[in-house]
Amino acid sequence: MSETVELRLYSPLQVDIIDRDAPGRAIPFQAVSNDCRSEYARIIMNAFRAIQPQEDARNAFIAPEQDWSEICEKIISITRTVEAVDGTLYGVYTCRSSGVLDPEEIDDLEWHCRDQWKHGWGEGYAHCPREGVSLGLYIHFWQDAAAPLLTREQMQQAEHQRTAAAKGRTLPLATEITPDTFWTLLDQAKAACGGNQRAAAYWLTERLLSMGPEQALNFHSIIHGYMDLADQYGLWNAATLIHEDGCYSDGFEDFRAWLIFQGRETYLAALKDPDSLADVPACVEDDCRFADLPYVGSTAYARLTDRMAFDDIRPADQQHMAATLKKDIVYGAGIEYPHEWSEVAAYLPRLTAQHLTPEELRACICRGHLWNHDDPAIQKARIAAPPKKKTRTSKKKGGDAR
Repeated sequence: MSETVELRLYSPLQVDIIDRDAPGRAIPFQAVSNDCRSEYARIIMNAFRAIQPQEDARNAFIAPEQDWSEICEKIISITRTVEAVDGTLYGVYTCRSSGVLDPEEIDDLEWHCRDQWKHGWGEGYAHCPREGVSLGLYIHFWQDAAAPLLTREQMQQAEHQRTAAAKGRTLPLATEITPDTFWTLLDQAKAACGGNQRAAAYWLTERLLSMGPEQALNFHSIIHGYMDLADQYGLWNAATLIHEDGCYSDGFEDFRAWLIFQGRETYLAALKDPDSLADVPACVEDDCRFADLPYVGSTAYARLTDRMAFDDIRPADQQHMAATLKKDIVYGAGIEYPHEWSEVAAYLPRLTAQHLTPEELRACICRGHLWNHDDPAIQKARIAAPPKKKTRTSKKKGGDAR
C-alpha cells in the first residue's frame, strides 16, 4: 500500500474590508495602511478560524463529495482553508494522495483548483467582531483565478528571487506612476515574475492596489496612451508576420500590449523600424500577445473606487497624456502605410525571411489582399506610394526617422 502524501497549494486571498468604526466603502486589504494591516490580518484570521467549522460556511470551505479519479486516481481527499503567511492571507488547498503526484498530475490538480475558484469557491462574507466597544470589520473574500498557485517551497523560491532582484535594482519600487516610472514598474514586474505574463499582471495589480486610485488611474492612462501611439499599419504588418494565425484587431491590441511589456527600448525601436523586432528572440519563441496587461490599471482602479477608469479620465486629459508620451517617439518611414503582401518583403525584409519561406510569401500574394480595400481608412492610407526606407550598406538595420 502506498504511503499517504500531503501536498499543500497556496494562493493569495483577496479580501475587501469595511471598517465599521470608520464607515465608508470597502477597500482592498492591499490598500490598507501599514499601521492597520497587521491588526486587520489578526482580526480576519480569528474570524476565519471561528466561521470555518460553522454550517453556514461549509460551501466556502468544504469541498462537496466528488469522484477524485476524474483528476487523479491517487487522490484521497482535498480540503480547503485559510492561512496567514508573513502577513499575507492565503487560500490553501490540502491534497492527500496515495503516493507522490507526478508533474502532470499536479497540473491536473491545479486546473481543478482554479476551476473551483471560477465556480465561486471562497466567495463569502463574514463579520469580524472586535474586542471592547468596537463594532468590528465586515469582509468579503475570494480567490482570483489569475493569482499564482504555489507550494510552500515555490513560495520560498519566489521570495528568494524577489530578494535577489531587489538587490540588483538601480531604482526602488515606484510610489508614483509617471511615464518614466511606468517603464521601471514593468521591468520590476518581469524581474519579480521571471517574465511570466499571468504572474506579472497579478503582481502589477497588487502593486497598484497598494499605491492607491490616483496611481492606478495614471497607469491606465499611460498604457492606453502607448497602445494608441503604437496603432500603426506598419507595425500591424509586423504583427501579421509574427502571428502565424494572422492578426485581427483584437490580436493587434494584444500584440501592442506585449510589445509594451518588452520594455521602453524595444517599444521605441519597433516604432522607428518594425523590422527591428527580428532581433527580439521572443518574436520567434513566444505567442507575442499579452491580453491582460491593458486591463491592469482599470482592474485596480475599480477595486479601489468601484468606478470605471474609462469614465473617470477626461478625453482632454488623455489627449494631453498621449501628446506627452509622443515626444519620445520617432516614427519610421512607411509605418503609417498598410503594406500589401507584395510590398511586405521590401518593407520588413528580416521579419519576412524569419517567418515566411519564399513559397509561403508567393502563396500569400496569390491569395489576394492583406487589407480590406473597401475600408475608407485603408483607401486613404494607401493613396500615396509607400515611402522607401533609407538603408546603408554598412549596416543591417534600416529605418531612418522621418
